[in-house]
Amino acid sequence: MAPTSDRSRGTRAVVANGVGKAVLNLRRLTRGGGSALPGLVAERIDPRMVSRLVAQLPEGVIVVTGTNGKTTTTKMIVAVLEAQGKTVLTNRSGSNLSRGVASAILERSAWRGRLLEDIAVFEVDEASMPAVCEQLRPSTVVVNNLFRDQLDRYGELDTTAAVIGRAIAGLDGSATVCLNADDPLVASLARYGDRPDIRWFGVDAEGVERLDHDAASDSDHCPQCGHALDYTKAYYSHLGHYRCPDGHVERPTPELSLTSFESIDVHDGASRLTVDVEGDSISIVLPLPGLYNAYNALAAMCAMRSRGVALHDATDALSHVTAPFGRVEHVDVHGRGLRIILVKNPAGFNQIIQTFLGHPKGTRLMLAINDGLADGRDLSWLWDVAIEDIAPCEFVLCTGGRAADMALRFKYAGAEADVVPDMVEGIAELLRRTPEGEEAEVLANYTAMLELRALLDSQATLKRFWQ
Repeated sequence: MAPTSDRSRGTRAVVANGVGKAVLNLRRLTRGGGSALPGLVAERIDPRMVSRLVAQLPEGVIVVTGTNGKTTTTKMIVAVLEAQGKTVLTNRSGSNLSRGVASAILERSAWRGRLLEDIAVFEVDEASMPAVCEQLRPSTVVVNNLFRDQLDRYGELDTTAAVIGRAIAGLDGSATVCLNADDPLVASLARYGDRPDIRWFGVDAEGVERLDHDAASDSDHCPQCGHALDYTKAYYSHLGHYRCPDGHVERPTPELSLTSFESIDVHDGASRLTVDVEGDSISIVLPLPGLYNAYNALAAMCAMRSRGVALHDATDALSHVTAPFGRVEHVDVHGRGLRIILVKNPAGFNQIIQTFLGHPKGTRLMLAINDGLADGRDLSWLWDVAIEDIAPCEFVLCTGGRAADMALRFKYAGAEADVVPDMVEGIAELLRRTPEGEEAEVLANYTAMLELRALLDSQATLKRFWQ
């Protein structure tokens, strides 16, 4: 009976792969992107399809998770590996649930279920980590940070950390876990399972500014006793140098440490970083702005170092990386330059304010805010955004389904914002008020960004999310 059973499983795997690829191609022809549906269909036919396919990859799988920076960090790791001559399988669309990962694998598999890549790098939704890691059996896991996000979906941060902890506890004994030493809750994940190979990254730079109204400190209490942590350095939100007053936890010493950070070109997006690696210093000009992207680069370098990649090679690749879909994306529309930036929680929004909007320059600003399922219905987090630290703007427009909520937050910050709920009309008003040859900033949460890009696509050439 065994041969028949094996033959049956093999047939099911081939059918699942073929049907999934057919659905993917059909979706791309009719709607412009593969998304998650092909993976959902294929997994219904063969629940073990993903495990069978990734087992073919000779160098295994890297998984990146956390609240902010998953997409950018994943793209950075892919850039380094490709510069090393590796062929890499990744979920470029950013679809990071189990079915999205399955769809990315389907896209690159042959019709009979063969993968030819050397290695895979996937960003994975925090709540999906246990199920996805069980299928992928990653050899490296990176956790960037844990911030309050989509409370109506994830619940409190302790719950999210426990979910990721279960995934870490289930990893193979040889797996490496790279953790952000500056995030107390992320650092606490080291206690899950028998995990000797923990790699740490963090920031030790002096003179890094913090917004005056950055009160979005989501996890600044000891994970063990609950007492407020003592901080000697606080970079943003709850990231910094901390210790429990009762001695239960203390920031680990990172093996990769950012010792200096300088914004050198905010307009085009560039930062100068100095990274200390166990006594050796490496300099890099990162073509992405903000301290938050410096953390992403540290995470990527930590993962690469754990796999034996020389850091000088890694920094060379990182010096040429570009922002992914919707993250500091420059678009020309009828002679106006629009910079589109994703915002989705207080910690990330405040970093965008810190990087782009905190200096007086007469910014033209539009905010597009929805409350779709992918955004989270609860938008009370808008009140924790440091709107007061936005420098005076030439004008502020609010559009999208929750435009009035955003405008009200500006009003309480002492600034006026005009409400144009319809996004078509909002874009038209933005272009009308922005002179030809000038620029404007557009901040949008996830579904608003997708809607905005779809509307702009008829007026400008935008990169597809799978490109």
